[in-house]
Amino acid sequence: MKAIKKYLKKRVEAICFLLKKPKQAYNPATFHKLRIETKKVNALFEIIKICTKDFKRKKAFKPYKLISHHAGKVREIQVEEKMLKKYFINNSLLQYRDYLMEIRINETETYFSMINKKLVHQLQKKYHKIVPFLTRFDKKKVATYMKKKSDKINELLHQKTLQTPQLHLLRKKLKKLNYNRKSMNFGKPSSPLPKKDVLCDLIGKWHDCQVIDTHLKKVLDTAVENLKEVNQLKKIKAKISSDALIILAKINLVKRSSEFM
Repeated sequence: MKAIKKYLKKRVEAICFLLKKPKQAYNPATFHKLRIETKKVNALFEIIKICTKDFKRKKAFKPYKLISHHAGKVREIQVEEKMLKKYFINNSLLQYRDYLMEIRINETETYFSMINKKLVHQLQKKYHKIVPFLTRFDKKKVATYMKKKSDKINELLHQKTLQTPQLHLLRKKLKKLNYNRKSMNFGKPSSPLPKKDVLCDLIGKWHDCQVIDTHLKKVLDTAVENLKEVNQLKKIKAKISSDALIILAKINLVKRSSEFM
């Protein structure tokens, strides 16, 4: 119980620390860190819910979900801006780059409009309300839960070929399982998982391609102002789609020899 409490406290303190940072001190890594920390909290709340049915998980996670959602909006644009740099030639796509920057600025302003002392106080208050539930931590229930999650992941890994829906599902399950493994082994070295890091890294890259491809499709469905840039964007979208297929092939190759016990 002490280790779980320490783990949750560390997550809450990390999030509050990031929320208190001045606007000018924020960078892409800040938003990325926020997303990771809120996902760790969400994964841990699922464990708590397994141990005690009267834990109101959705209500407890509500403020974290708000932070994760708005930080995620900014993060997606930051990832697209960074990733598209390798497709830019000299001063090409100036209009689209300005368009992305405008979206990022607007999403950033929306994020900061909901960050205040009241939100930080709310997170700290909820932490103290959640702590009593940790006394009901049941190792057997958690072990059963972890085994079931591992089995579900292995079922996906053993499928001959993963398609987009299954891969999205695998990505979510892997993240949650890995976060909870770390929380359950807090203070101890994690047990090695064969090819886990390689597979997770590939799935992350594939997901980034999917997010950008979807956004470009939305833009191209409505873009009419600059035909030259539209044609360039179509070529980039085709290249990203091609890269995603190559990564997917690598994922299907790696997963065949992966086992998440």
